[in-house]
Amino acid sequence: MLTYALDLQRVRQYLNHAVRANLIWRATRADRRFLEQLRRGFIPLPGDRPEPLAEPFPAARKRVLSAFENRRVAVLATGGSGALASTVGVARALELAGITPVGYGVCSGSALFGIPLAAGMSPTEVARATQALSAKDYLDPDWRGLLAAPWRLGRGWVGLLSGDRLEQTYRQLLGDVTLGELPIPVWMPIWNIEDNRLEYLGPDTHPDLPAAKAVRMAVALPLAIQPNQLDDGWWLDGGVVDILPAEPFVGTDRCDLALVVNCFYPPGFAGDREPRWQESTFSVLHVANQARTMQHIQLARRGLADLRRTVPDVIELAPVDYSKVQGAGLYGQFLDTREWPRFMVDGYNSAAIALRSFQPTGQ
Repeated sequence: MLTYALDLQRVRQYLNHAVRANLIWRATRADRRFLEQLRRGFIPLPGDRPEPLAEPFPAARKRVLSAFENRRVAVLATGGSGALASTVGVARALELAGITPVGYGVCSGSALFGIPLAAGMSPTEVARATQALSAKDYLDPDWRGLLAAPWRLGRGWVGLLSGDRLEQTYRQLLGDVTLGELPIPVWMPIWNIEDNRLEYLGPDTHPDLPAAKAVRMAVALPLAIQPNQLDDGWWLDGGVVDILPAEPFVGTDRCDLALVVNCFYPPGFAGDREPRWQESTFSVLHVANQARTMQHIQLARRGLADLRRTVPDVIELAPVDYSKVQGAGLYGQFLDTREWPRFMVDGYNSAAIALRSFQPTGQ
């Protein structure tokens, strides 16, 4: 028993709980709006009114950029909840530059936006459709399961939301199109519970999987959304393991240029600095904060390095400050869509600047 309790990985996990609780507590104190986001999401009142739809993109004419002529551009977007609405803005900048992506790599929150884009919807259509979502369209708390969990000693309960409503909403949006039928191929990581392994869903692995089901599986964050059954196992959001969906594009000759949209970590997947941890109250929590992300962020760095090694050109964008989805913000930006139009604008501006200044390798 003592050996189990003192296992290095488990000690790190014990500290993770304290760090997460501290992050959420600090975020809740700093931003009381999070409590309002929770209330609006789970207990909507008759007086709650939807935000008016915004047109985030300026009217503009297409301007084909010669630097991208005959180049195959793939868009790879990290997880990061609603902050990845910025992916829609990136797609709009590509559209105006006369560029159609040859593939999407999505992860967790970016699947909400990237899969409709891969299905052939225009950025403007995706912007309108996702802005029109309200909490009732994708939040379906399993209150019965939650209340029964103590009596069943927690058997079978692993998520507050069932995910059925999210899948139904995206089925209405996308129809019955499957991954193999999407006009633009898309890949996303999912994580298997039984074997503790990561796999990528895509047209080459599961061509018959409905795209709406893939959205549900991609965003099934542990403890938040219940797992999904596929083949012989149960699966959750692979972003908990691999936040940058680079693997399907590394060494595969699927693209000549990878456009990486990073809204989860600092640019370049740099880590948060803790230079004064020894002088801080509860120093162990500051150390644990670094340990909490060290494997996750190192895998992302390696994925970015592999892209740069095997893909001729890589452009990294950081359109939304990663602090937006730190701590409680990850959940708040999923519950509350009011900032999504702003994120779309940020994605558009960031991509437009990067595309205009791009110089291919060797020029």
